[in-house]
Amino acid sequence: MTTQESSRSHSGSTFATAGVMLVVFLFAIDATIVSSAMPTVVAKLGDLDLYSWVFSIYMLASALATPIFGKLSDLFSRRRLILFAIGLFMLGSVLCGLAQSMLQLIVFRGLQGIGGGAIYSLSFILVGVVFPPHKRAAMQGLIASVWGVASVLGPLAGGLITQYWNWHWIFFINLPSGIVAAALIAVGLHEPALRQRRPELDVRGAGTLLVGLLALLYALLRSGKSANPLDPVTLGLFAVALATLGLFTVLERRASEPLIPLGLFRWGLFRTGVLLAMLAAVAVFGIIGYLPLYVQGVLAGSASKAGVVLLPVSVGWTLGSLIAGRTMNRLGYRAVCLSGATLMAGGYAFLLGSGMQSGLWAALVGTFFIGIGTGMIIVTSLVAAQSAVPFQNIGVATSTLMLIRTFGGALGISIMGSVLFSSMHRQLLQLSAGSGVPLAPAVLEKLSNPQTLLDPASRALLPAHFLPALTQALSSSLWYAFTTGLVAVVIGVVLSATMSKLTPASMRRPSSPAPGRPAARPHV
Repeated sequence: MTTQESSRSHSGSTFATAGVMLVVFLFAIDATIVSSAMPTVVAKLGDLDLYSWVFSIYMLASALATPIFGKLSDLFSRRRLILFAIGLFMLGSVLCGLAQSMLQLIVFRGLQGIGGGAIYSLSFILVGVVFPPHKRAAMQGLIASVWGVASVLGPLAGGLITQYWNWHWIFFINLPSGIVAAALIAVGLHEPALRQRRPELDVRGAGTLLVGLLALLYALLRSGKSANPLDPVTLGLFAVALATLGLFTVLERRASEPLIPLGLFRWGLFRTGVLLAMLAAVAVFGIIGYLPLYVQGVLAGSASKAGVVLLPVSVGWTLGSLIAGRTMNRLGYRAVCLSGATLMAGGYAFLLGSGMQSGLWAALVGTFFIGIGTGMIIVTSLVAAQSAVPFQNIGVATSTLMLIRTFGGALGISIMGSVLFSSMHRQLLQLSAGSGVPLAPAVLEKLSNPQTLLDPASRALLPAHFLPALTQALSSSLWYAFTTGLVAVVIGVVLSATMSKLTPASMRRPSSPAPGRPAARPHV
């Protein structure tokens, strides 16, 4: 353990830890509580066509805030930053609760997302710098498990509040928890006096990154909802993203205080951790995004059953996080990640090999193992990335991994969505041509999006003999989509086998900061 780490390990307290756990729970439950309340919100505010933007803008804002606050945490007081983030999140929550139109709600959700993304990255950064290596793994596992608990309680709480109270309170309920979390962190987290140094903020890099990430995220969201994932508009967005992010790398090499020091990627353990986190996100968020469609569209299950099928993912994720935190210092990074990736591959193989034909119970078993493996990889890759870089770079290393993991989730949904919609479109054309009663082009285009098959009005447009074949087409298309997730996990298994065998406690941290950046002052 370095002198810096030993000195700061005593600054953590029960109050600060409790505050961090509470604020992570606050952010996590807000990400899920809104989903079950949105039908009621749309009914009250109107503008159904803006429905998806309530979720998309939150994800975009959270992703964009992650690298900025990660970098700021290496330059300024982390205590002040997280208190500011909590205040911003609560302000956004109040404004969302007071919104009188969908447009207002979307704007305020963006503000709330900035605060939420900052909270999420800063919480894991604080754990990485407050706790010494031999305790860090267990604490990261405990903090990560909070997400699993919140993802189970969120939809349930949202439904109950909306049904028996008022939808405005799904946002107002954040206030008491936020105030308590801020008080715990303010009292329990102490920092030494800051070195007097005026850092040069990478404003050009931040602006370029924001434009590039915004174009890339929107392109991924758009391509995942169309049978033609590379239409001219989407291709244009990808081109803008590629050019802008290319410019960003050039600016980062020249900046004295780069937002994301590219030198971080010279450390092999950091690179491996980031790639594993991205692959795990591709696989798990693809399942979260499209397994409910399988339950409702193929198994003819209700919306409640579609929600139940995701519970094993959350429970497994929580369990896997705790397992990783408890075993990482005994088994090492490689063994834990390899076990997690193997469990994910086994869950996917079971789902594809038998679950798609065996009904709901088989899907529950498969997703449970996918969830356990995800929790193990997510926690281990985070601890590995934090341990692989110099102490001065912990903040930006954490936020970089979390940013790439976020894009992994968007990439998984995009790729699986493209495979699903393309397969559905192709099979619909075959069904239409062979039915003797060809469907109109407008109907074909509408039915290419499988979500419309859940709409009774859309089903009424089809001949009765079409439905069984259409259900089979959807099942087949989902099989192909989930196969892409299995491919990502198999790559993760191979990558895990190359990971270091070291443990957080036995690993020596590099002493020099990432190239392209002067040494930062230690704090926390």
